[in-house]
Amino acid sequence: MVELKQALMDSNEDCLSVELTDYGILSVSGEDTDSFLQGQLTCDVRKLDQEDWLYGAHCDPTGKAFSNFWLLRHDDTAFFVMHKSALEGSLAQFKKYGVFSKVDIEDVSNDWHVAGFIGNKAKDALPADSLTLHVGQQPDQFIVLSRQAISTDYPQPFWDALEIERVRPQLTVENSQAFVPQMLNIQAWDGVSFDKGCYIGQETIARMKYLGKQKRALFRLSGKVAQAVEPGQQLEKAIGENWRRAGTVIMAVNRTDTQTDLLAVLPSDIDADTAIRVQGDDASLLEIHSLPYQLG
Repeated sequence: MVELKQALMDSNEDCLSVELTDYGILSVSGEDTDSFLQGQLTCDVRKLDQEDWLYGAHCDPTGKAFSNFWLLRHDDTAFFVMHKSALEGSLAQFKKYGVFSKVDIEDVSNDWHVAGFIGNKAKDALPADSLTLHVGQQPDQFIVLSRQAISTDYPQPFWDALEIERVRPQLTVENSQAFVPQMLNIQAWDGVSFDKGCYIGQETIARMKYLGKQKRALFRLSGKVAQAVEPGQQLEKAIGENWRRAGTVIMAVNRTDTQTDLLAVLPSDIDADTAIRVQGDDASLLEIHSLPYQLG
């Protein structure tokens, strides 16, 4: 059960510290790191020279995303923060192409502790000697990487609840290689560069933008359910007295025992008043919320 706003109000420090146990760390180092990653990722790696971090996706040759991530540089190493379950697919793809470049690619999840800090005073609570990414505002939101254990008070769902409110997805293995980045609204977070040049999956991604072929997008939904919702579950929409397949759950958090908040890929032109339910849960009923940003 997650009550994010109530937890923020109850926190004397106006800050929630969250243990991000579901996130893993992948590292890429070596003299060809930047050129190698530039040909692999949807984001423009050159921007790391001016930015503290980048958001983006890692795709297969068909343009379907293995994972999405936050990317930062520390010393001579690029670090990816992504969902642990999706890390394996990206790691295998990186290593497949990495043999042609001077790069070292590793899953270093066991070497780092990952935590999130949320709230108006989150910046004041950040642990020393750590890597920090300021990934959100109102409330402030930080990802922290540390070699040392980080003291936290709340579990991962409190972080996921805020990500769902922001309509910023985190792919898990259930949906790996299922969606083109625009179907996950990655472009709305500056996670897709359309002028950086070629990279794996770029042809499909560019075609979707310039030929207007995007038929699906990410939406936030909330409502009542009879059982917990998981990534990969299917949603159905009401058509008259019948129900037809509508889309796929990407993330979900149970707000209470019978209330859920989730992100799902649905038809991009779906009517906001369409009744939605979870497939197999006839008692469920979900409402589609408007997006907090414009899709480009």
